Amino acid sequence: MHIRMSVRTRRTICCGIILLLSSAVYLYTNRTSYTSIRDRNVSLKSLLNAAIKAAELGGSKVITVHDQVKFEIKSKGKTKEGVNEPVTEADYRSHCAMYHSLTEAFPGITVISEETSKDCDKVTVKDIKDPVNSLIDYKIQDETINANDITVWIDPLDATKEFTENLLQYVTTMVCVAVKGRPIIGVIYKPFEPKQNSSLFWSWTNHAVSRNLQILPKPEDERTPILVVSQSHAGQVHNLTKIAFGKGVDIVSAAGAGYKFLEVVSGNATAYVHITAINKWDICAGTAILTALGGTVSQLFDQQPISFGPNDSKVLTGGLLATMNNHAWYLDKFLNV
Repeated sequence: MHIRMSVRTRRTICCGIILLLSSAVYLYTNRTSYTSIRDRNVSLKSLLNAAIKAAELGGSKVITVHDQVKFEIKSKGKTKEGVNEPVTEADYRSHCAMYHSLTEAFPGITVISEETSKDCDKVTVKDIKDPVNSLIDYKIQDETINANDITVWIDPLDATKEFTENLLQYVTTMVCVAVKGRPIIGVIYKPFEPKQNSSLFWSWTNHAVSRNLQILPKPEDERTPILVVSQSHAGQVHNLTKIAFGKGVDIVSAAGAGYKFLEVVSGNATAYVHITAINKWDICAGTAILTALGGTVSQLFDQQPISFGPNDSKVLTGGLLATMNNHAWYLDKFLNV
């Protein structure tokens, strides 16, 4: 009798242990799954804050290189127009700081940069995720998005050629956040502007924009067209615009896509026109800012929408038109040439 009780007791204990282990495995598995799902959700407010910090961090690297007595200038090759495309230590340092700070803060997102990592172990990468100091004065409701739906496009140094020529007013660093291919967050930073409040521009569609964008005058509907075009990748844009608009148009040549988008946003130009191939890291941030303010960006010769997803082409070949008003009117002018 005593032996049978011992066996029964042992069986009960074994069953209890098995039950406890099964419960532990179930809880751990579900906890792991929950944690994985939770970690895949990205706070867009935190990502906006990180994008602002990344642009500023990249800008500081650009300034540091500029302040050196001498820095190396290499060539990526030439464009179809025969223009040399330089790359400098500033491009690489800015890339390292921006790219790796973003990927370390948000390991689940896709980040696409103009440059590739080179000697990044020599560049200090800061924690840019918390806290959201850049947005402390803004009342912004947060939103979470699955990391799989997010693509971040960065341009570590826009207008490198002009940087080497000391035409620093055109130089920017840019970060853009696209959700399912649509740019919703844009940051453009002018590192060589003297005042902080006039050097950093950002937007989050349907949420908030930086204060220097809030105070811009509303663009006029009727005025003489002022087209801002590329001074180094112009192609046949001057001839094309003269045919499209006749003599009643002003054409302004400028460098840097970020700079040209801001010229349209600020009302200094009525349209940004580009007819040759252009990389999407050049235009993503500007597209996000301009459209957040009510403007329109489209391909110039191809009516297909511009998508900024992780698997989309990194080059836009159908031309670019960016306006704050009368987009269809400008588009018709070019389509009828």
